[in-house]
Amino acid sequence: MNGRLMQELEELGGEIRPASLRKCDEIVIEQPGFSTVIALWGGHLESFIPAGQEDLLFQSTNPGGEGRFGRRHFGVPVCWPWFGANETHADFPAHGLARYFRWEFIEAGRFKNGDVKIVIRLASEDHPLIEEMWPFAFELRQVFRFSNKGFRVNFSAANLSDKPMLISEALHTYFNVSDNQTAEVHGLDQVSYVDKFDNGSQNLQQGAVTPCDHMDRVYTSAPEKCEILDAGLQRRLVISTEGSNSTVLWNPGAEIAKQRTDMEDDDYRRFVCVEAGNALSDAYSIPVGGIHQLKLKVKSKSLVDE
Repeated sequence: MNGRLMQELEELGGEIRPASLRKCDEIVIEQPGFSTVIALWGGHLESFIPAGQEDLLFQSTNPGGEGRFGRRHFGVPVCWPWFGANETHADFPAHGLARYFRWEFIEAGRFKNGDVKIVIRLASEDHPLIEEMWPFAFELRQVFRFSNKGFRVNFSAANLSDKPMLISEALHTYFNVSDNQTAEVHGLDQVSYVDKFDNGSQNLQQGAVTPCDHMDRVYTSAPEKCEILDAGLQRRLVISTEGSNSTVLWNPGAEIAKQRTDMEDDDYRRFVCVEAGNALSDAYSIPVGGIHQLKLKVKSKSLVDE
């Protein structure tokens, strides 16, 4: 890593710290208004803590599987270039490849308004195993934008191959909540969804989603904004997206959580996944030489002030 990049990171109150996570480093930034951690393994935005608040993101203490494709549950995993199981190779990892390889830290700085900027990239040509499993050349980038009010993720995928790429994807965000039994997701009323826990049945959302328990739902043609109301933490998380036609809600519930070896038994009570993405009928094709962007913006608002 070059000296200039390290200097730019230090000017932001940041540093590179060794991490036990797949022997990859982490980018850690401490500002008066927030702190944040980016895990270079998988390109996960791992943590974002506004001053005086609990973390907006959930992290399981379970270390997950030891193999190359052992999953961990935390932060904002990138599910790309497929969402869910691979349709043609049952032995390929769930939710694609991007979350299982080391990303490269390439830029640190500020936006014109002073927000902190961090850029990381993942190129297929840097990882022979990716080229074996996915026969299309690509480059992924995540541009993170941090401020006292929240964070943004601009995820872009460039097709560098000579054929179109069919893509399904998600930013699989684990939002930290005080209790999934009382948390509420607003903004999906009257939106159709596929219930993957009910054999793919089609349903229509009625009102707010609560409790946020035992659900695996893909809301297709979803709106660009929804909210998590958390009375226990006295906050409202406002989630806005661009380039995303699907909103996925996931929480395993007690029974499935106990069956998993990559999750603690009570983890499910402390998160709800609200994912920006393009899944099922919202899958799309990136043309040769094309770029697709998926954007996520999260703001925290205090219920005390409302």
